[in-house]
Amino acid sequence: MRRHTKIIKSCLWLLIVCGLLSGGLSLGQSLPSAEIAIDAAESPDPLHQVVLPRLYAIIGADISPTLGDATLINRFRFIVSLAMVDAAAPYHPTAVGMYSRIPRRPQEEWSDSNINTAMLHGAYNALKGLLPERRNVWRDMMRDVGLDPDNRSVDLSTAAGIGNVAGRAAHEARLYDGINQTGDYQDTTGYMPVNSAFELRDPSRWQPGLRRQGVGVYTVQHFVTPQLSNMEPIALFDPRELRVPPPVASDPANREAYRAQADVVLETSASLSDEMKLKAELFDNKVASLGLSYIHLAEEMDLSPADIARGYFLKVSAWMDASIVTWQEKLRYDAVRPNSAIAYIYGDELVRAWGGPGEGTREVRADQWRAYLPEPDHPEYPSGSTCGCYAHAQALRRFSGSDELNWSVSYPAGSSRIEPGATPRRDMTLTFETWTDFTEACGMARHWAGVHFVDAVEASAAYCSAFGDSAYEYYQTLLDGSAALRPPAQALAADPWLQAARQTTAPTVVVPENTYPSPQSCKYAGDSVTVTAVNNGATCEGLDATELSELPGLSDSLDAVVIAGELDLGAQVCFSQPGSIVMLEEGGIEPGFDELPSYQASDLTCAWIDKPGTVALLASPGLTECAVITTGVLNFRRSPVRGEVIGLIQNGALLPVIARTPYWYNVQFGGREGWVSGDFVQANSFC
Repeated sequence: MRRHTKIIKSCLWLLIVCGLLSGGLSLGQSLPSAEIAIDAAESPDPLHQVVLPRLYAIIGADISPTLGDATLINRFRFIVSLAMVDAAAPYHPTAVGMYSRIPRRPQEEWSDSNINTAMLHGAYNALKGLLPERRNVWRDMMRDVGLDPDNRSVDLSTAAGIGNVAGRAAHEARLYDGINQTGDYQDTTGYMPVNSAFELRDPSRWQPGLRRQGVGVYTVQHFVTPQLSNMEPIALFDPRELRVPPPVASDPANREAYRAQADVVLETSASLSDEMKLKAELFDNKVASLGLSYIHLAEEMDLSPADIARGYFLKVSAWMDASIVTWQEKLRYDAVRPNSAIAYIYGDELVRAWGGPGEGTREVRADQWRAYLPEPDHPEYPSGSTCGCYAHAQALRRFSGSDELNWSVSYPAGSSRIEPGATPRRDMTLTFETWTDFTEACGMARHWAGVHFVDAVEASAAYCSAFGDSAYEYYQTLLDGSAALRPPAQALAADPWLQAARQTTAPTVVVPENTYPSPQSCKYAGDSVTVTAVNNGATCEGLDATELSELPGLSDSLDAVVIAGELDLGAQVCFSQPGSIVMLEEGGIEPGFDELPSYQASDLTCAWIDKPGTVALLASPGLTECAVITTGVLNFRRSPVRGEVIGLIQNGALLPVIARTPYWYNVQFGGREGWVSGDFVQANSFC
């Protein structure tokens, strides 16, 4: 049996991201700390344990804060998993790569160690190409598992060389596949909305929404990736041959049907249960629903590291192909969403519906009605999430040979993302015994959320399982070696079904490099302190550290600064000398302080703050006889918290301590100085 450890227990950062963004869902697992180093050779699941946690963190920070923008998320997941399965192919009896044909390695080399190394080098090269501005994150990912990010070998007799070649080939082959990666994913179809955010000129068509970004700051939605409709599929089919019947009820000329489908949305909104709300939130987070359901299946099937990556590639390919056709039809029909239709029908009349977070069911003005979830940034018909779920489920049915799933997700009371503290009223567990249960809940969850009419859900349910079948059949040809080597992907020709008015040349769009507030460096902080605040209006004043020396615990103060003003967007505080950074607590009879996680930036010691206050630098105390013993294989870091990993320290190592903070030890190891986490060492009495 291959159960090195519970797969889900190995996915710390993935589960943290899912838990935060899906409203605190719990799998009831005891998770290890991320400070325990992962050995690439021993990992039972490098995809979920190493690659995806970093990728999802960056997607959440840079691209999709709710992890709900499926088309972009899937683009990155597809390329990365493609690179990994192509890198694993030479270590299989028959498998071949989609975009590379690397000679098969001797069977004695088919170890998890070699396969993991090849797959991680493949993923690293794909990530460098997809998100080059985050290169340091991907380099740290490799170092954290003991691999060299500077190994650029193309020697196909080595695992690193195989991974490098496969990863580059996977990325380069999809550069011009139609989604416009080289153009920063901007629209190439010439789509222009008929309606504005302020006026519904055509009640059959999509109306971009108006979203608040901050106090007094609003943005207008834009159709996300309409050019996905021109992307070359993964499986071998022509998207232009696949069509969905038109959304006839969304045409206001069909007055009774138009009103009837809007009334169904209002009736559902007025009768939302805790279970319906939680399912809406679960399936809105594509990582939590699609990702964790697959982790559960992989654990039940007891898959090898390579087969985990293969199954992931299969299900992501199915979703990607389903999205191409769905976006083709969304672009063609440009259909109105429920919020616009309800406002058009009833105007300022009162309707009975969900009244907003924590408000329950009440009467609201129709033109102020809101869906339980924010309206997505693309037209309504057909449902993309429903289509993706059906494709995902069918691919994994074929992969596992069964409709059985038996997956459950638990929510503590009050853990809802939309209604924190109120929903669910008591602890609740959602259970999906079969993939059929999963898909039906996924589809209806979009209607319960208020973002889709029932017809859009039913249309997707009718045709989208086919993408799971076609993805599986193509996957099988890669696995048995019968697939032909694919040439570099090319964009599809424009959809001939589109109206001539929407086939015009795409307008030139000039987007500023940075649309966020420029960081403002505080004045009067002193030559030894640098404070860079994102908010305008933050003020700084240097403080004589001797003024703090009489306070308990602050006798070793080296430097200090007082920071005031608005800091809700945060600020970086850097001192010119080493030490521990603390923030003084406000109020209380006896002043205290909290240590801040610090890091090195060039030769500076820095920390991040998100509120005003006094920040001080303390000298690290000298410790002559203090020593610690490691209780696990640990990362040896250049600086505390998220400092660069400069090596691995084995379990049971005795390390002399030079200095410490409340949570970290500065130790000597192998002739070098560095830091280890205090959570995973045992200190002697001199510390």
